[in-house]
Amino acid sequence: MSHRITPLVLTALTAVTCLALVRCSSTTITKAAPTTEQEAGTDEGAGIVDTDAATATACPATQKSKVLATLQPAAINEASGIGASTKNPGIFWLHNDSGDTARTFAIDSKGALRATVAFDTTMPTDIEDMAIDSANSFLYFGDIGDNNEVRTSLTIHRVAEPALGSGAAESLTITSEKMTVVYPDGAHNAETLLFDPIDKVLVIFTKKLGGPSAFHRIGAFAAGTKATTEKIAEFTIDLATGGEISRDGKSIAIRNYSKEGYLWVRDPSEPLAQALAKPPCKIPISAETQGEAFDFLPDGTGYVTTSEGASAPLNVTLFQ
Repeated sequence: MSHRITPLVLTALTAVTCLALVRCSSTTITKAAPTTEQEAGTDEGAGIVDTDAATATACPATQKSKVLATLQPAAINEASGIGASTKNPGIFWLHNDSGDTARTFAIDSKGALRATVAFDTTMPTDIEDMAIDSANSFLYFGDIGDNNEVRTSLTIHRVAEPALGSGAAESLTITSEKMTVVYPDGAHNAETLLFDPIDKVLVIFTKKLGGPSAFHRIGAFAAGTKATTEKIAEFTIDLATGGEISRDGKSIAIRNYSKEGYLWVRDPSEPLAQALAKPPCKIPISAETQGEAFDFLPDGTGYVTTSEGASAPLNVTLFQ
């Protein structure tokens, strides 16, 4: 379950001029990843890095956000994650958070239901986000929510994305592969699961009132195993509710409840930690009642967002 709290937005932030409509910013990163290899799950060698606004990569300009559709299925009442399908063009996968069974919904560009896919018979604790490995047509679902910060382990589900027909809405059952995840430093609440298509690893971004939020590297998915995360860095972003890495790996985005999200521009040759050490850009997010879902479009031309609540709008923002 997600609790709506008025965001404190981003502290320790210094705006710098960038391209039209979108600003770059300099944000303090604490406990950044060291420049040498270290044991997974440790903070040894971590220090404080103040990014220099002068080193910011040019930020992308955007068009005005539009409502693409209204989510029609009554069953989608707490949309927490979204993934734009590459296997089924024009389809978006969505899921609810706590209180729902382990299932995902396929929605077309008009907001109509195309399929419901059940992927586990066990009731999940709190599935808060999803990610897509488009090269291999895998959907990842992160049972990572923990408002009270008491969970001793988390579960990542992996599902082979089904090819959908063109007829009436389908009801499908697919058994997910599962991976157990633990943090090295105790329980954390989290609502953001990322898949890095360059390094082929999964990453969690934690959610905390007032910050700091932290990137935790899980590593490559391995069914039936237990992994301890490695903390990459901590950021002063408040109440992170969702995000994604673009299909080409060149853009990393995190959103919260505010009308601005944060985007890191990445050179494909850069390790993830190095990319995140750069100043993020600010990108506009549509006004949403309780916005938690974010995904880039498969072709990289923009991104989609949506909110919890019945008949929520599916919003799209295109880059210029």
